[in-house]
Amino acid sequence: IHWPAPMKKGPVGFKAENLVQPNLASTWRAMESLYDSGKARAIGVSNFSSKKLGDLLEVARVPPVFNQVECHPLWRQDKLRDLCKSKGIFTFGFS
Repeated sequence: IHWPAPMKKGPVGFKAENLVQPNLASTWRAMESLYDSGKARAIGVSNFSSKKLGDLLEVARVPPVFNQVECHPLWRQDKLRDLCKSKGIFTFGFS
């Protein structure tokens, strides 16, 4: 899952009123079925905060292998990286 904040379809722009409440549980179940079928060797997430990752872990049968997030010397993401490490999730940083 690349971005945990889906938006309405169409050329609506990036405004708060265009955000749609995500259904992470059903989306993750679809990802798990890809993993179970062998179509994906690993599944992960990107741009998930500690809160979003915690919500996902409550419903995940297959936990994400990684969380790709912005991470650099000015934004170390210590709390998030600690959570990922404690759950066996790799943090893949970009700047």
